[in-house]
Amino acid sequence: MVRVLLISHEPEAAPGVIGELLALRGVETQQHIVLEDPAAPNLDFPEPGEHDAVIAFGSFANAYEVSARAWVGPEIKHIEQLVAHDVPYLGVCFGGQLLAEALGGHVEPAPPGEAEIGLIFLNPGEQGLPIPAGPWFTWHEDRMVIPDSVELLASTPSAVQLFRSGRAVGTQFHPEADLGLVSGWAAIGPDHIPSHTSAAEVLGNVSDANAELRKNCNNLVEWFIRDIAGLEFAELKNE
Repeated sequence: MVRVLLISHEPEAAPGVIGELLALRGVETQQHIVLEDPAAPNLDFPEPGEHDAVIAFGSFANAYEVSARAWVGPEIKHIEQLVAHDVPYLGVCFGGQLLAEALGGHVEPAPPGEAEIGLIFLNPGEQGLPIPAGPWFTWHEDRMVIPDSVELLASTPSAVQLFRSGRAVGTQFHPEADLGLVSGWAAIGPDHIPSHTSAAEVLGNVSDANAELRKNCNNLVEWFIRDIAGLEFAELKNE
């Protein structure tokens, strides 16, 4: 049986559709929540060989914040160990940003007007897109700068959206997001919704695209597990 470690940074930054799809395919998952107690971050990550793959999700924190570096630094070291041991890794949004740092890149605030929230379509890199162009949901105020050694797979005019180095993959967008997850985020962080849109508009668009978002997430999960990680899992019958 395939075993996957799911790293969440806060309980609300849940595995979402990715977790559901893995369960439907018979994958055994273990969830590790870093900030279940924000006063005592859980940095006791399993050893690299304990799981067949690792997927790390988003966070309400900014990777470069001084207040976050006490736990961000050790997590980046953990990602470096995973990469060194060739453990397949998928970093989503914040998880992707930490992967970018582990590979020698960095994270910085997005320039004014370039924060993204809502549905996006991906522009392919030189090798074409390994996943559907969209729609995908994104919500970020920061952007990744990846080193030249990393393969850029997709972008938008504002940000790197998908990159790969060996069996490590990072996204800026949120493939795990559906209406339920985004509704929870909007309720927690209304101050982070840019003035050019509104929670009602964002949620309306996500609702309209919900079935497509789930279908596209399934495509990404298949690509990561089968093509990147080289693992096999059950065919999906219920999605």
